[in-house]
This record gives sequence, C-alpha cells and structure tokens, in this order.
Amino acid sequence: MNWWTRCLQLWMRRENKWSEIQQGAKYSKERNAVRGFVIKGGTVYDPIRHKWSRRNIFVEKGKIADGDGAGRGEWMEIDAAGCIVTSGLIDYHVHYFNHGTENGCNGDLASFPCGVTTVVDGGSCGAANYEMYIRSAMAFSDVRIFNMLLVGSGGQVTDRYPERLEERYLDREKIRQLFACYPDNLVSLKTRMSVGIIEEAEARRSLEATAELAEELGCNVNVHITNPVMDLEELASILRPGDVICHVYQGKGRETILDENGKVRKGIWKARERGILFDASNGCNNFDLEVCRRAIEQGFVPDIISSDINTSGFYLQPLHSLPRILSKYLEFGMCLEDILDRATIAPARLIGREELASMDPGTEADIAVFRMKEKPVHYFDRDGHQMAGSRVLVPQLTMKGGKIMYCQADFG
Repeated sequence: MNWWTRCLQLWMRRENKWSEIQQGAKYSKERNAVRGFVIKGGTVYDPIRHKWSRRNIFVEKGKIADGDGAGRGEWMEIDAAGCIVTSGLIDYHVHYFNHGTENGCNGDLASFPCGVTTVVDGGSCGAANYEMYIRSAMAFSDVRIFNMLLVGSGGQVTDRYPERLEERYLDREKIRQLFACYPDNLVSLKTRMSVGIIEEAEARRSLEATAELAEELGCNVNVHITNPVMDLEELASILRPGDVICHVYQGKGRETILDENGKVRKGIWKARERGILFDASNGCNNFDLEVCRRAIEQGFVPDIISSDINTSGFYLQPLHSLPRILSKYLEFGMCLEDILDRATIAPARLIGREELASMDPGTEADIAVFRMKEKPVHYFDRDGHQMAGSRVLVPQLTMKGGKIMYCQADFG
C-alpha cells in the first residue's frame, strides 16, 4: 500500500467518524429536545383576575402557553407542589443605578432571588444623568427596569448633600425631551418634600410646578414624604388622581398621616377618595411599624407595597427584601391575595403594563414560585418598635421571559 492510498483511507475513516458524531449529536438533540416548561402541582394566583386556581402552567418560547397537544417528554417538569405560583413581582420603588449613585445596588441580585422580574427605579436619576443610567447599569441588567425621573437634574447621587428641587432649577425642556425620547421607560416624575432637602417656603411651589409638568407629560407624580417639610394634608390636596405618596407609614418629623389622637388625618382620607395612591415603600428609615399598625387597623391599607431597596437595605434588616416586606403585612391582618396584588397588578397598571400581572396564555412568562414557611420572624424599625411574625414568603424559583433566572438549591 503506497503512501497516497494510506492517506486516502485515513481521510475517509475520519470523515465517516465525523459523520457518525454529527448523526449522534442530531439524534441526541432531537431525543432531548424540550418544548418548554410545565410548572405542576402548585396553587396558582392570577393577580389580573384576583383569582386562585389549581392548574399546571406551561411555558413555551418565552410565553405562558395553553399546553394543548403536550406530548410525553416534551415538557420539562417543575414540581411546585405545596407552593404558590404567580406572576413575577413588580417592585415599584427601588434604586438600581449600581456604581452610578451611592445608594444604587445590583439590580439582578436584588430582584431574581426575590421573585421580582420588573422594577421602577424611584428617581435615582434626574435629567442630567438619566441617559448614563440607560447606557450603563440598565444596559447590563436582566431585570426589567422602568424609571421615575427626579425633577432635580442631578438625581439622588449622594446623601452628603441634597438634590436641588426648587422650582427655579427645574429643567423643563430637558425633561420634555427625555419623556419624548423614552416614552416606554419613563413613567413618573419624582420629588422629595422633606426637611433638609427643600425649604418650606419653596416646597409648595416646587410641588405645584412638578404636578403641572406631569400633567403636560401625561404621567403621574411620586412624592417622598419622610420627615415632611409641609403639612401633609396640604401636600395631598395639590396632587391629582393617580399621583402617589410614598413612604406613607413614615414616622419622622413634625407629623405623620396620623393626627394627635392616632387617627388617620381627614385630609389623607379625602386624598384617597380623590384617587391619590399610597405606597408603603418600606426603605430603612422610611417606615414606622406603629404608624402602619394603627393606620391598617383603621382600614388605611397601602395601594402599593414596594421595597425602596438600596445599598443600606440590601438584604439587611429592617428592609431585607420585597418578599420579607410582603410577609409583614400578613401579621397586620391583610390577606395574601391583597398583598400580592399590591406588588403585581397595582404597579403594573401604574406603568401601563397590566399583562405583566397576568397568568393567561399568550402573556410574558414572568413567573414567581413561593413557599409559605411557618417560622418565627422578627420585625423592627429604626424608631425602636418591634413585632413578631410567624409566616414568611420564601422564593423558590423566578422566571423572566420563560428563562429561569433563580432557583432554590433544593427546589423542583
């Protein structure tokens, strides 16, 4: 056998072997092809319908599917027996400008392990630095981020000095341009009416100017009221239906939403009747257990429950995480479906994305699986109040757009 014949034989043997490998890989791929996921055995809560059911949830091509024609072996099964299956949580107040502001935390790490798939950043940026946020931290985040734009152009970059929120500093033209360029992302104007941030003499005019601009832009206003610089009933009277007062259960400064007798102020009740919304927005320094307890006993429950998560409360008490915050309201006597609604459908409607709170076939497969764990839980606030809890929502799995973004090591 000459050298050329030997080379030809070796070449043919190699080609035949490569063909066998390709055929084997093709067979293996076909054999192991997964049409999608099926989440089985869980109790499903659909926030958009405010309804519980027992059914399997099929996920295919990033959407919730109807599961018709499902053949054996085509779906990867996720065992959710004993768990709550619902739409991904929407945290309506976070600070995720990681490395861009002092209080900005890693959005993906703060979201997916907590069952959160969508957030609204609570004014980390103003007109001067919003586009940097889009091109940096937001661009590298998998969690879906919407934004409130702070009316102070510099945003909430540092706690060393306050942002400039006086009416004369509002950059109306730049704000208009940004809302025109980013209508699918900017959902609100944010301002802070607090002592040490704006002077009382400037507060009313600044808030009125913010509301006027929001009316022009077709968005709502979100107002931070911790340690309020002006009368809260007066503040509420300036706002329009759909505007939001956040940190509603704060306990600092000259007044809270409770009067001197511990009753929810009449002007606050009237604001709710007019359609003003109230966000619990926990934070670390913006929540008082006793104010919350007394208000809820009188029926003044929050419209939204958000975390206000940032570097000072990133998995740390008294904030910890959105599921931990939601669990607290079980101890205040709220039922689970009402609590879930305030972290799903309520914020979804505010950002104009109701489908994100739906479990219907054809909608985005943003899904969270929780287990209700019975265990002692200790709650406290920065004012020294404490409360014992007995149940906590523990995230087991988070799926965004049909992709599993988090899973407990012992789940499924």
